[in-house]
Amino acid sequence: MKKTVNFWILPIWLAAGVAAAQALPASSAQLLVKARSGVPDLSCAQAPRRTSSPPAQDADPLEIPDEEQVRDQLTPGGAMPMRGTVTASDTWKGFEGRSGKAFKVAIWGDSHQAAGFFSGELLRLLQWPAEAVGQWIIPATMNRPGIRLGLRKSCTSEHWRYEPAYFMSDAAAEPGPGLVSMNAVQPGALLAWDVRNANGAADKDRVRILYQQTALPIRLGVTVDGGGEQVLTLRGEVGGAALDLSGDGPLSVITVRLLEGSFRFQGLELPILDSTRLVLDVFGYPGATAAAWRRAKPDQLKKWWGDDGYDMVVLAFGTNEGNVRPFDAAVYFQMLKSSVVAWREQFPNAACVLIGPGDRGVLIRRSENLKAKKSSKVNQGAKTKQKLSQSQSNPAKVRARSANPVAEPLTGKGASQDLFKYTRIHEEIGAMQEKLATEHGCKYWSMLDAMGGSGGAYRWARNNPPWMAKDLIHFTVPGYQRLAQSFAEDVGWQKSLLPRAP
Repeated sequence: MKKTVNFWILPIWLAAGVAAAQALPASSAQLLVKARSGVPDLSCAQAPRRTSSPPAQDADPLEIPDEEQVRDQLTPGGAMPMRGTVTASDTWKGFEGRSGKAFKVAIWGDSHQAAGFFSGELLRLLQWPAEAVGQWIIPATMNRPGIRLGLRKSCTSEHWRYEPAYFMSDAAAEPGPGLVSMNAVQPGALLAWDVRNANGAADKDRVRILYQQTALPIRLGVTVDGGGEQVLTLRGEVGGAALDLSGDGPLSVITVRLLEGSFRFQGLELPILDSTRLVLDVFGYPGATAAAWRRAKPDQLKKWWGDDGYDMVVLAFGTNEGNVRPFDAAVYFQMLKSSVVAWREQFPNAACVLIGPGDRGVLIRRSENLKAKKSSKVNQGAKTKQKLSQSQSNPAKVRARSANPVAEPLTGKGASQDLFKYTRIHEEIGAMQEKLATEHGCKYWSMLDAMGGSGGAYRWARNNPPWMAKDLIHFTVPGYQRLAQSFAEDVGWQKSLLPRAP
């Protein structure tokens, strides 16, 4: 049974029984809904299977360069000790947070953060009970490959288009808190969320849906906990808006169906429970760059968190920027500078960290690897004979050369590619990030340094178990966990949050 409501936007504070909002968009509305117990688990409709031919087998596949080839190109002293540029003794402005409230942390980043393994390890290290950790804002990235969200489950129909602000002008002009939107114009487009906690218990009696109000009305069908669908028409001031679903008890499963209009969904805001000591929101998106902050309209972003934002904010980009060819350091610096200024202005009093990119390697063809191995053996034999001959003629000179080794040419013997081209770019990016972090009262932490410096990608790929993924760009789960452990140690993560421990 459908209940139809011709719904004008109303100020949220007029609704009785609704908790005070953390942030208040100009257009806000409230819909009273009935909660139910014993709600079955959310089940998503099966997407139609797409038939595809198996990929042709590559006769000369890409693989990790031979260790000898890497060593040939690695300059002496290039491998740095495992460290970070932030230490636990640093004083974190605002790290103490606000008295009597949960400490709120937000991380914006690329695929390294989107995977959720880095942030997940930070939470595991605390060893707090589940009820002590929560989320405030969940970005509009449900069911996007490569992204792990804290929701118990979510479903999306095939009608939605992801709109990341870093390269789409419309999304940048009207950004959601995660700097990504999901847009649909097709009637029947569906979103569904299971908002129960990880243990399957319903504990939230209010959920706020963040969206962009358009000049034309938007008609939605809303179903809560398997009850009847309520049809409502949203009208109001164009721009960031919110629809509060206020239940008479804890809510479990929410479904929203587009009936008419253009619906740009921009995230969910969840209530922060009394038991919550730490809020950790992760806004990661594969392929993203820091440019989204430069392009976003500050007044649009401010609507989502108002004056009661985050206590600690993290900006973790650089890998995708370093992939641009040719890499222009001056252009990158100007982009980063304007992005950091915009990001910092949103959270002027928060503790802040810039995380620099990790090391990245280069894959080469198997035939090149085999050729390099043969060349390396020949060269090694020649070097051994040469050293033997020199030692017989002048042992003192040999000892001097051993104490002061000379770097091999960049290309190395038998190598056909520059295996450290990304390393140098990432080091340059890191230096610029560190400069801007200092200028804006933030700290800087380097993933590349935490990997041991130059050659870290190749060493981590050969670790047992591997810490680097086979693409030599991303990390394995243990690799992300290793990075998070180094970060936590360097910033004093557990120690800083100890006063808030449950």
